[in-house]
Amino acid sequence: MKITFIGTSHGVPTAERFCSCYMIESGGKIYLVDAGAPAAELIPRFGKDFGDFRALFTTHVHGDHTAGMVHLISLMNWYYKKSSGEFFITTEEHIDATLNWIRTSDGGAFDSERLRLKVPTAGVVYSDENIKVEYIPTKHMKNSYSVLITEGEKRVLFGGDFSNGLREYDVPEVIKEALDLFICELAHFGIPELSPYLDDCNVKKLAFSHVYPLTKYNDIKSIKDKYSFEILTPADGDVLEI
Repeated sequence: MKITFIGTSHGVPTAERFCSCYMIESGGKIYLVDAGAPAAELIPRFGKDFGDFRALFTTHVHGDHTAGMVHLISLMNWYYKKSSGEFFITTEEHIDATLNWIRTSDGGAFDSERLRLKVPTAGVVYSDENIKVEYIPTKHMKNSYSVLITEGEKRVLFGGDFSNGLREYDVPEVIKEALDLFICELAHFGIPELSPYLDDCNVKKLAFSHVYPLTKYNDIKSIKDKYSFEILTPADGDVLEI
């Protein structure tokens, strides 16, 4: 499994970082977790073909995780007609809004057989010959999730966003199990609030993304030698092989 960090910013893009977007490559196919970045523009920049796209999994509907989604679906609808895929959007209202946007700008035609928009629920929502995808509820907002992707024995957790100050204790229990990678935000809480979870974290690598304020990178640096797992701070364009 190859993971490209397409967007690693917090809720606002910066001069060097797009908002949250991650591309997974497995079995020659590509999958996205979140599309806060302009995914439709960036997929070709990474040398990928829309014909290899399989699915987009959004963690919640905030714009910094979905702003690039509508254009991606629209482009696949009217231009990349040989492409197909599934799009997991966490509320029916946002599916309706996406379809309304596309239908009013693309001449009213939407290929719902080729491009399938779905509302995920807790549990396994997707499985093909390459990966299995499970949605785990969080309490960042109504209908928000972490996304667990399994490829054979490899397991990666995309945390999405958690509750402010972790007051809802919503870091998934799965981090206590064997994970190859946990991608964790650090915008809605700090290292002190996260530390009790890290003490029980059974991962090989922990990658902090969606970090704000940027002074928290100093806090991350201060704990790099505290734990047995590797702690990473990826930037846009960085690639991890799992």
